[in-house]
Amino acid sequence: MNESDYMNLREAAWRRPHTAEEKAQLQSYLVIHPESQLEWESDTALNLALSNLPNAPLSSNFTARVLQAIDLEELREHRRRSPDWIQRVRLWLPRMAVASLVVGLGGLGYQRVRLHQIRDEQARSVALISKVAVALPDMSMWQDFDAIARLGQTQPSANDQILWAALSAE
Repeated sequence: MNESDYMNLREAAWRRPHTAEEKAQLQSYLVIHPESQLEWESDTALNLALSNLPNAPLSSNFTARVLQAIDLEELREHRRRSPDWIQRVRLWLPRMAVASLVVGLGGLGYQRVRLHQIRDEQARSVALISKVAVALPDMSMWQDFDAIARLGQTQPSANDQILWAALSAE
């Protein structure tokens, strides 16, 4: 007999009296292991004392407590059977709502700041253009621009060549 068989016999003694075969096995174990004799005697005395105790009376709300325990166990079983992702969604939903609100308000704030910067740049551009427009010459100067630009593209005539030669000789 080994240690686990001895433990099984001890546990059996808690629930019922031993059979003749179990008593013989126990005696053979105790002869080989005399250090377990004191432990066995204390277990036997404790079992005897517990068996002499009267049964505890049932409380007046025993049925209600049993039904409540059954309902609680059914609820736990239902939670165990429900998909894990539903539990995670229920846990993370408030956090995600707050995070979405923060990101949304941050994006809206960024958009407003960027719009303000764009309008500020446009105002500076308009101010610069108005200063440049005041410094520009009058637009009437540009009326004859095409005719003046075509002058450089024409070839001098033979008379012009003679004139140039006479002017450069002097």
